[in-house]
Amino acid sequence: MGGPLTDQQGSTLRQFRLRARLTQEALAEASGVSVRTIRGLESGARRNPQRSSLQQLADAMGLSPGDRELLMAAVLGTPAAPGPRQLPAPPTLFAGRRPDVAELTEMLDQTSTVVISGTGGVGKTWLALHWANQESDRFPDGQLYVNLRGFDPSGRPMNVEAALRGFLEGIGVPPSEQPTDLHAQSALYRSLLADRRMLVLIDNAVDSAQVVPLLPGSGSTVIVTSRNQLTGLVTSRGARRLTLDALPDEDSTALLAARLGADRLAAEPDAAAQLVRSCAGMPLALGIVAGRAQAHPEFPLAELADELREMRLNALDEDDELASVRAVLSWSTTPLKPPMSRLFTLLGIVPGPDIGVQAAAALNGQSVMDTRRLLRALEQVSLVQHHVPGRYRMHDLVRLYAAEQTLPQAEREAALHGLVTYYTAGARAVNQSLFPHRAPSVVVHDAAVSHEFVPSDADAAWAWFHAENACLVASARLAMTMGWYAPVWEQAYCLAPMRTRQGYLHDDHETWRMALAAAEHLGDTVARGLALCGLGFADHHLNDNENAALHQQEAVDLLATTDRTMEQAIAHSALSNALRPLDRVQEGLRHARRSLELLEPLGHPVLTAQALSQVGEHQLDLGDYAVGRATLERALAVFREHGDTDSAAITLSNIARSLRREGEFAAALPLYHEVLALYTAVGNLANIGAVHASIGDIQLAQGDRDGAAQSWRTALEVHIAHHQLSLAEETERKLAKLTPRVPPSVTPNV
Repeated sequence: MGGPLTDQQGSTLRQFRLRARLTQEALAEASGVSVRTIRGLESGARRNPQRSSLQQLADAMGLSPGDRELLMAAVLGTPAAPGPRQLPAPPTLFAGRRPDVAELTEMLDQTSTVVISGTGGVGKTWLALHWANQESDRFPDGQLYVNLRGFDPSGRPMNVEAALRGFLEGIGVPPSEQPTDLHAQSALYRSLLADRRMLVLIDNAVDSAQVVPLLPGSGSTVIVTSRNQLTGLVTSRGARRLTLDALPDEDSTALLAARLGADRLAAEPDAAAQLVRSCAGMPLALGIVAGRAQAHPEFPLAELADELREMRLNALDEDDELASVRAVLSWSTTPLKPPMSRLFTLLGIVPGPDIGVQAAAALNGQSVMDTRRLLRALEQVSLVQHHVPGRYRMHDLVRLYAAEQTLPQAEREAALHGLVTYYTAGARAVNQSLFPHRAPSVVVHDAAVSHEFVPSDADAAWAWFHAENACLVASARLAMTMGWYAPVWEQAYCLAPMRTRQGYLHDDHETWRMALAAAEHLGDTVARGLALCGLGFADHHLNDNENAALHQQEAVDLLATTDRTMEQAIAHSALSNALRPLDRVQEGLRHARRSLELLEPLGHPVLTAQALSQVGEHQLDLGDYAVGRATLERALAVFREHGDTDSAAITLSNIARSLRREGEFAAALPLYHEVLALYTAVGNLANIGAVHASIGDIQLAQGDRDGAAQSWRTALEVHIAHHQLSLAEETERKLAKLTPRVPPSVTPNV
């Protein structure tokens, strides 16, 4: 016979005794086995247990034949019957999710419970079953599985007592011997699983309350899947959460290839890519598409891709509810309360890739606090994702479904108008914060603002701009289609300096084109002229200098028909700027002087100094360095007096340029470094590349080839990032000349 019982062997007897609702004393009295023996068996201290004693204990506890076998096997060390194996079959064509599989493994190495959450159809159960079957060796005592039907076509989640009864029966407790009380059932369940190495997979839970009674005690591992984030399990039970996002395109393609064959995808790569994009990384959608393609192997994938692109959710509907994206998503939205349902619908129609909390409040027409609460509630059921602090997004197919939901058209339009108004007011606020000396917009969208972003400082203004730029472009497109022309124009004007300085050049060009069309709809000649100026600047930044000059000349001619002196001055200045890269410097100087003449009587010192600085630039271009520097120094003094750091940096850069051209390298170099600091401070990143290139020129002239190479490499990176192609090509030529070609090595005769 063996030695002392192990903890697991002793616990088996203790579990059966507790299930029989007997104390050690009561069991001793019923069986005739001494209390001392029972205590020794349960503690593991009793040596050489007798089979007859165990039989007496089994009789006294009323054990079934199966449980009697388990007790004998545990205490006497004989082979036990296999534990439950309730897991469904694993997915046969699992693809991708390597980072998620690795993260799940790491989590379960550190904790006993993990919640896998995500929107319907994203593959939560798919991942859980794949991992469980792959890691089955971890659980020698078996696996329990239950589908709690939390989000189910029936709308009726499984009763917790029913789930517990299934678990108890799975581990060998006949229905007739199970307690009827939920708490007693749960206690017995925990007792029987204590110290066992089992996996409990709880699938499709509706909330934490449905899961808590199913959690075992120590020893076992639990995986819970749910569209709900089950925050209660995380905060009070120490569970970890793994949130599933859409599959990346590479994994989506691999999944289609596993179902359809790599050759079929390779034969139609464009159609395959379109199918992947349309399914937006949702495994359910990919499975539906693959099933349809398998059903018609003779059909080209392009036909299916066209159908999916045109019909979207309608093309992802089958008669079977489990194979319908729309049906699966509906199980998440049916329980939503009206405020949540309304916001969910509105989020489906917003422009832009995501939305900030304050913008969502403007859309929703409620307070920021209430809107934040609703967003968190939608996040809890995986209908939105809180992907970065303060911002939410939707899965593409969830967004399409949200947009289908019923809401009166007038209510939709009012909500969108509130959102466009918020974005426009924010653009106005950041423009005034970052460029206080700039002329005011001639078109103002003066609708009432329910929520307004007010930047606390320059950093906050830049942060808002970067976070919202994509949404601002999308809101301008929306406003244009809705016939709200004033916000289209004002956004283009207010955001242009930020976009050009930060490299959003194509966005700037697109919004100025829309602003020009908006001005034509408004019948506003001044707005049209300034839009032509803006479009000309955008052309120039995209290296289209011929069109830039044409648009600026058209602006000068158009504004000459008005009595708006300041706007005429702006147009002449813009045309002057457009003529410089066309080597029409003398003509450009005339327009710069005309701009200065128009501005001087108006009493705007900073704007006047900007025109003066432009005159100085042209003087330098004509080789009149002394006169040009004197002109620039006068303008620089005004900029410094009024705190116009951006204009000061541009002017100082031109002074340094003139010194460099005259060979005054020692005087120019510190000025360029000062310019770098100023440009960085004001966020004028687009001009930094030219400064680094100039510093490299000076370093080469001073014999510092390594320093020149490093400066030019930095300049090249900036030029490429900001689409400054001609400057990038020029810098590449400099680097090529700097690096001598090494002749082929000659191997000497040996």
